[in-house]
Amino acid sequence: MTLLWQKLSETLGEDVNKLNARNILEKTIISNSVSAIGDFISINQVSICSKQKRSPKPSPLSKPTEKKHLDIDNAPEITAFYGRTDELNTLKSWLIQDYSRIITLESGIGKTTLAIKLIKQIETKFEYIVYRSLQYSPIIDSFLTDLLPSFVSRPLLPNTLDRQVDLLLKFLRKHRCLIIIDDLQMIFQAGEFAGQYQSGFEGYNLLFKQIAELSHASSLLLIASEQPEDAIATRHKSTRCLKLTGLQESAKQILKDKELSDEEIWDTLIEKYQGHPLWLEMTAATIQELFAGRITEFLSYPSLILSNEIGSQLNRVWVRLTESEKQIAKYLADQENPVTLMSVLQAMSDNYTPEIILNAIRSLKRRCFLEDTPNCDRASHEKHPSLLKINPILKYYITAHSSCRE
Repeated sequence: MTLLWQKLSETLGEDVNKLNARNILEKTIISNSVSAIGDFISINQVSICSKQKRSPKPSPLSKPTEKKHLDIDNAPEITAFYGRTDELNTLKSWLIQDYSRIITLESGIGKTTLAIKLIKQIETKFEYIVYRSLQYSPIIDSFLTDLLPSFVSRPLLPNTLDRQVDLLLKFLRKHRCLIIIDDLQMIFQAGEFAGQYQSGFEGYNLLFKQIAELSHASSLLLIASEQPEDAIATRHKSTRCLKLTGLQESAKQILKDKELSDEEIWDTLIEKYQGHPLWLEMTAATIQELFAGRITEFLSYPSLILSNEIGSQLNRVWVRLTESEKQIAKYLADQENPVTLMSVLQAMSDNYTPEIILNAIRSLKRRCFLEDTPNCDRASHEKHPSLLKINPILKYYITAHSSCRE
């Protein structure tokens, strides 16, 4: 027995004897550091099977949880934030109360800013919060190699994709994590219907499905200007989708911060630019620079004015459309009033099959190009098929820019 106590004392770094062995071994097992002294140690029986002393191997899932881990250094800095109280409350409810596993944040209206603002309000509810952007379209292997060090030490990273995914999923089950993935549309194929993954990027879709279907308390927040084709957010009870609309009353603070005059017609300017915070900021800067802040003079021009920044932003979206989407968008832009789906089918029938037309319309909706308008007979209260209309800013962009017709 003397050899046993000596071996245990050397391995555990404490003076182990018959009187204190039980207490020391219980403490050692609870602290998960028993791998150094053999294949196993139990309370009632001691077995030492190793022939040589081994260094303890830290568990890749054993990071301390006493403090919160934020890896958001690459997230854009918020310089201004307006309104969005209801949207913030909705997201907090989905994350904190409902434990939603995947939330898709869509449209082109302040998605990233909302997500960064959200972090400040919920960071105490998660052990780990990580922000990553897909702006440069990393393949899934590169994405995971960059993401996993936020959770585990680099020397512990597996070198195969399946083991990396398995490690991430185990971590999501063991700890409460929020992973924010921005610019999801950058791994979708341009020139195809919305939300189709580029060749070689299908691994993201498989990962998202696993995160949606496995049981855990972590969350994934996907930020995209177009909805994934498989519509993860609409197929599983633990997933959600939030489509942002324009600002209303809170948009006035943007104009106030830009020191614009003619407050009595602020509502008109906000309506023309759909309460889009970025578009309003860009337009307000133009008004301040060229019209001395006078909205009345700016609005005296008969047509809508789009700054170069807005035009460039819309150009980047337009080139991603299929030819059928472009033709349908042009047709809708030429219509004075919203039209029915049947009208579009009839107008486009010479060029495209009904299947292509319907898929193109669905794709335009996923890109937030189209708006559904209720069609109800007020006298009889009878509901008719909804009407389709194109986003007003896009309508002007299409009709005013010859490049859209090439």
